[in-house]
Amino acid sequence: MRVLAARQPGGPDQLQLRELPDPTLSAGQVRVTVNAVGLNFAELVQLSGDFQIPVPDLVVPGFELAGIVAEVAPDVTTLAVGQRVIALVSWGAYTDQLVVNAAHVLPIPDGMDDLTAAAFPVSYATAHVSLLHRGQLQRGETVVVTGATGNVGEAALQVARAVGAQVIAVDRAGTLPPTAADHVLPPKNLAQGIRDLTGGRGADLALDLVGGDLTAELLDGLAWEGRLVTTGFASGTIPTISLLDVLVRNITITGEDIAGYASRDIATAMRALRQCLDWYADGLLVPRTPIAQPFTQAAAALSSIADGTARHKLALDLTGSFVSLQAGS
Repeated sequence: MRVLAARQPGGPDQLQLRELPDPTLSAGQVRVTVNAVGLNFAELVQLSGDFQIPVPDLVVPGFELAGIVAEVAPDVTTLAVGQRVIALVSWGAYTDQLVVNAAHVLPIPDGMDDLTAAAFPVSYATAHVSLLHRGQLQRGETVVVTGATGNVGEAALQVARAVGAQVIAVDRAGTLPPTAADHVLPPKNLAQGIRDLTGGRGADLALDLVGGDLTAELLDGLAWEGRLVTTGFASGTIPTISLLDVLVRNITITGEDIAGYASRDIATAMRALRQCLDWYADGLLVPRTPIAQPFTQAAAALSSIADGTARHKLALDLTGSFVSLQAGS
């Protein structure tokens, strides 16, 4: 098998193609021949050495992939050889062959290509777990989503609408189509904008993907007993808030980290992902088709995410050759 592993903690330039012995299957596991791997900002954190999930002996980053089942353990009855699948893991997706517990793997719906499938698990599982499991979003409630033009933000808008919520998207760039949500607001005077749209009541739930100054605006725009789920700090600033405001308005603040679910509670993550795949099959979710990059160009692709020049979801294509990256031992 071939993997992209880090020589030492650092940046994408530490990735090196390595040849390793093929792992053997244990009970409950499947072997997946990988066709595509989704790329995410969190892989930069994995490479840095500061990731919150314990580091394996060999640092192979990556969370999501798509491929074909090549082998199943005798006790696995939910998957079959030749089946197209996606996987969600907490480490190890930068590989051409994944051996993993079958609980981390789901079939790909008809009509979804490998690149789209590989880029689906992190964004949509994050959105679903954040909104429904952590945020307890109900049909008819009002939810505000910041970072709505990003990969997770766009997924969250679609998931919230599939639930039947009233969706307010926050769009700093002004590029979000009006049809993407029931209402679109700029960040400026956000709390007042939310209250104007809700007759002064405020939103039931806010999904905060941005952090920074927007978090205080979101809290101010919540209804009595409103909920806020934080799942990222795209602004680069971890917010400081007043717990007095939380107390006097009986607000609930909850965190969500999909890597934690992939590591500690994969059943919750995969239930969410399974429903998202069903919604995709029903036409309720329309994921972005990522831009393909060669597997051997993973370092350059991650660098573009790090410096902010990647304006679209990226995925690694493993269906080509590996000749342009020298293998290490």
